[in-house]
Amino acid sequence: MLVLGYLVLELTDSAFQVGLISVVLNGPRPPLSLVAGMLADRLDRWRILATIHTIYLLLASCLLVLLILESIEPWHVYVVVLAQGTAKVLDDPTRRASLFDLAGQDRIAHAMSLETMTNNGGKILGPIAGGLLVEFYGFAGAFMVLVALDLISALLIFRMRLPERSMLIVRDTAFFQGIVSGIGHSFSNKFVLGVLTISLVMNGMVLPLQYFIPVVATDVLKVGYALGGLLGSADGIGAFVGAIIIATRRRYRFHGRYFAFGATIVAVGVATVAWSPWFLVSFLVLFASGVGQSGFSTMQSTILMLCTPAEMRGRIMGSQGFVNGLGHLIGGVEIGAIAQTFTISVAIGLNAGVGLLLMLPVMLLTPLVKRQVEIHQPSA
Repeated sequence: MLVLGYLVLELTDSAFQVGLISVVLNGPRPPLSLVAGMLADRLDRWRILATIHTIYLLLASCLLVLLILESIEPWHVYVVVLAQGTAKVLDDPTRRASLFDLAGQDRIAHAMSLETMTNNGGKILGPIAGGLLVEFYGFAGAFMVLVALDLISALLIFRMRLPERSMLIVRDTAFFQGIVSGIGHSFSNKFVLGVLTISLVMNGMVLPLQYFIPVVATDVLKVGYALGGLLGSADGIGAFVGAIIIATRRRYRFHGRYFAFGATIVAVGVATVAWSPWFLVSFLVLFASGVGQSGFSTMQSTILMLCTPAEMRGRIMGSQGFVNGLGHLIGGVEIGAIAQTFTISVAIGLNAGVGLLLMLPVMLLTPLVKRQVEIHQPSA
């Protein structure tokens, strides 16, 4: 994402078009996530993951070829990102449902914490490596490394096997009836509804900052590619540290408190970064935000899966993908438009502040903070 952000900024000199990366990447989520969740419940999850990672490899290879030929245009980037986003719609619910298959109910919070650690390990190393690679080897050099990493990921997925119980849980369920039942569960369970509502606000008004790091680094902090990459890794470092802390807990009682308080810390941090003209201050605030984001990210999927019947976990992960994608879709357009009209600081600061105000009533009106998560118990 950092390399693509700098590439589009180089080609267009437009904060709005950098924001379009988020819009195009997440555009397929609202119309496709619920269907993707149902597919994750009906089909062989290993085959889905293997196919998707092969697609990721092919897409990165296409951009590398265009860069080597010096034929790259902004629309090429958007087409590839659209295809990647479409594949990711099915990737997310399948991967997270597979994690539950591997870990089970008692260890799912630790498994999700491990996923947060590995994701943020990538967010630490990725922006730093991306900034340095672009600085010293250009965009083609950066994409050579990305293609190599996608190849390794595909090979690892092909070697992985999932438990037998992960296959074809609801083959006999009517497809669209299954989607409707998943939507009904999202609204009827107050813990699920609270998580999805806060996730919508976070993804629409707070988290899109990650797509605008190149703009913040260039226009606000006046630093180059390498320091921009380091800034992009700050929240990843914080989230990695936070995930380690969460993983050391033997048991969890109030999952919702980790989730809600983590979201609050992230929103406050993003609002602060929007107005900071100092690189060190911005880095430290994003680090602290990352610690909060570890609680938000780890418990987001954990709460949803704990509150959901086994045969519906793919669909509830699809609901999560729907609200996350809808939020990024709206936020990418709206923040980019405000940044283009005013400044990136106004756009990010205003959205994070409003997002915080919108989340507080949800925390007060749902049982997320007040009660322990009501874990779904299978019928005898």
